[in-house]
Parts: sequence; C-alpha cells; structure tokens
Amino acid sequence: MKPRIALVTDSTCDLPDALVQERRLYVIPQVILWGREVLKDGISFNSRQFYERLAVDPDMPTTSRPAPVDVVDLLQRARDENDAEAVVVIIVSADVSGTVSSTQEAMKAVDFPVYMVDTRTISLALGLTVLQAADARDRGASAPEVVDLAQRVAARSRVMFTPGTLEYLYRGGRIGGARHLIGTALSIKPILHLKDGRVEALESVRTRKRALKRLVEILDEQIDRSRPMHIGVMHGNAAEEADALTAEIRERLNPAVLLQSWVSPSIGVHAGPGVIGLAML
Repeated sequence: MKPRIALVTDSTCDLPDALVQERRLYVIPQVILWGREVLKDGISFNSRQFYERLAVDPDMPTTSRPAPVDVVDLLQRARDENDAEAVVVIIVSADVSGTVSSTQEAMKAVDFPVYMVDTRTISLALGLTVLQAADARDRGASAPEVVDLAQRVAARSRVMFTPGTLEYLYRGGRIGGARHLIGTALSIKPILHLKDGRVEALESVRTRKRALKRLVEILDEQIDRSRPMHIGVMHGNAAEEADALTAEIRERLNPAVLLQSWVSPSIGVHAGPGVIGLAML
C-alpha cells in the first residue's frame, strides 16, 4: 500500500491556482501589511489586483511571516483531508522569509509527523521543486524519500530575475549582496539571482531589452541538458514580455515542463512591478 503523504508549500511558489488544485497541494499564504490592513497572499487579492493597487497606492506594503497558528490549521487540514500518515512542507528560503520559523513552531504543536524542507530558493524554482515532490508522492515515495528528492532538486535549481526598479528591494531590505548597485541603478538594468538563499547581483546591462535577452542566454548556458528541462517564467504585471520569453524558450530549448505565472504579491512587495524572472531545474 502506498504511503499517504500530504504536501504543503507557501504562496511564494508562484504555481498557478489550477495546478495547485490539480496536484493536491496546500499553500501557506504569506502575510502582507498594507497601511492598517493585514492581508493574505492569494486570499485577500490575486496577483493582478495586487499589482494594479501597487501602481497607484501611495503607501508601501511590507510583509510579515505567517502566524504559526495559521500554519498549524493548514497542516491539520492537509493531514485530515488526505488521511495522511505524514505531511511534507517544502518552502521558501529562510533568508528571505520567516515562513521556516513559523513552520518550525507549528510542527511542535501537532501530534503527527511533519517534515520540512527549506529549499533555499523562491518563486517557480520552489514551485517546480514542489511539483517534482508531488510526482514522487504519486509514485508512492515515503515522506523521507520525498524530502530527500526535494532537497536534491532544490539544490540544483536556479532562479534569476531583472526588476523594473531596485527601489522595492532596497526599501524592503531584501537586496543582499546587490546593495552596491543602488548608486548606479538609473544607468543599469541588473540581473539578480538567489545565491545561498540570498539576493545577489549576477550581471548588469544597459537596457531592459538586453536584460531580458541576457536572461534567456544565461538560461541556455547554464541549464542541465542531461536531464529533462523544467523551466519557469515569472512576471510582475509584465505579461507581454513574459509571453515573448516563454515563446523564445519553447522554440530554443523545447523543455519538458515550461510554466508561466505571475510573481506572487508577497514577492512583488519586494521585487516591485515589472519584474521578470526565470527558474530552472
């Protein structure tokens, strides 16, 4: 008999809602503080609504970690609805979110096995990792086997992006080793990536067009062709550019999996409008 495993991730995974439902995933909503409002990513509003408001609201939103009690409730629901023997939680890097600490607290409050993977990544690099874990679960893998696979997949994943502006990363304190770019932000278009769980500078170019072209070139240079290619294209209200990148990647690389999605509000708070990113396994 196959072990019954429930899979939980968080809303920074950037997986489309339909895919989340299809793959029987549970999502911890990130918390966004906007003025006096306490909002939940994907529940209080969707990504399109978030970016439309971000463009006109004079107040700058911030993020807060999910409440441990809410994580407890989600773990319990995931377990009960699947009659699961264990729950595996695969989530965003602890260096960019407090979700890991909230989950650790929640794990102490439940009376069933919960395994956690800090993927050290974010966005569709996280989402694609979760989908690989779901494949393993559906093949009958045990919870430790799912954890091991998720750790290995996340470790080889890559995520990189070019923001429309560095202002949001700077204000949110999420710019990490790319801080030195602030002084020249008006004359360059940076390409950033997540390295060891933190936002770091990868390259800088002169124009937005060149930055988008360079994203695909780096992807082409670095992706592992010895295994089926899994690629994600993410955007913060820049659908036309994302569509063009998706079409180019499909023609150029013909990946086994190619997803396109919005960058979630909880990432958009820091990345800002116009962000475009790529993820690869």
